[in-house]
Amino acid sequence: MDSFREKVNLGIRLNITIMSGLEDGTMLKYNSENGDGHQLPDGTWVFSIGRHDDNDICLRNDTFVSREHARILFHNHRWQLLDNGSTNGTYIETSDNDQRVTETVPLSKGQIFRVGRTWLRLDPTD
Repeated sequence: MDSFREKVNLGIRLNITIMSGLEDGTMLKYNSENGDGHQLPDGTWVFSIGRHDDNDICLRNDTFVSREHARILFHNHRWQLLDNGSTNGTYIETSDNDQRVTETVPLSKGQIFRVGRTWLRLDPTD
């Protein structure tokens, strides 16, 4: 089996819980084996977030979310968050205040972050 197939068969699973707004409490489940997300040539899995229907995580009810707002990356067994240059920003919750994401930042299990005005929680499955 080639290395690409081995990476695909890892079955990257991701749960995102919406923590605010109209869909508060909704858990969204993603699995690379079902065709969710897409894999880059370097093996990184990407899950897109935005208001446009083509995104893996579509937040159409939040008008502060850009069409292609941000991405969650899974690379080297680590989750990361990256803003796509959105107008209203992407933020991670910290103990002091909310930190704007200006470059790729690591996400830990249970990490809360905001896209537009929607708070989300990263709940990857093990």
